[in-house]
Amino acid sequence: MIGTIVLAAGSSRRYGAQSKMLARLHGQAVIEHSLDCLLEQSVGPIVVVTGSKRRRVERLIRSSRYKRRRVRLVNNPAYRSGMASSLRCGLAALPQACHGALICLGDMPDMEPRLVLRLRDAWHAGLDYVRPVSQRLPGHPVLVSRQLFPAMAALEGDGGAKAVLDGVPRDRYRLVAARDTSLRDIDTPAALRRAANARRPRTGRRSTTNKTQTRDQRYTALRSFMV
Repeated sequence: MIGTIVLAAGSSRRYGAQSKMLARLHGQAVIEHSLDCLLEQSVGPIVVVTGSKRRRVERLIRSSRYKRRRVRLVNNPAYRSGMASSLRCGLAALPQACHGALICLGDMPDMEPRLVLRLRDAWHAGLDYVRPVSQRLPGHPVLVSRQLFPAMAALEGDGGAKAVLDGVPRDRYRLVAARDTSLRDIDTPAALRRAANARRPRTGRRSTTNKTQTRDQRYTALRSFMV
């Protein structure tokens, strides 16, 4: 069985005073888009790690259609110490029967259900992890084997799992080609506006946001090594 960890505890420092997880996008909160994608592929159990704006995030999930689904809420009181503490909370909350975990960022509303399916199909016993790659950049979500759980649980701060993943021999991981949606997160209000406009018809005028989007994608790619 493969479990799922949704990291939704961060302070949203780049986004501002509001929680990016609760920001509205196409009539839903950002984190709802992520959960919808996961539930569409029947992944589970799902552990959502909360921290900043905990009460509001948990109230949203408890009062919505996820109430009776396989979603477990776990609070990380040490979320200010960095993403590693949230990852540790999520790993500890997974059932012992889980032989792997799909690690997701809660602020990636463009995550595609078919990518989740492809990652699961690519993973098999003997692999330590499977992750998407787009434009030569590592993306999310990442599927990791239980064999890596102890090393990932020992991480501290925001230093991240790059050292853990880099130590895996080439024959023990697989990279899956993906669209650039695997790189897009909502770290700034500008990123939210781009996500809101993504499905609108293009005009004849060339977009002026390409450089900003590329910069944000690179930031996400670097941050992606943290999980």
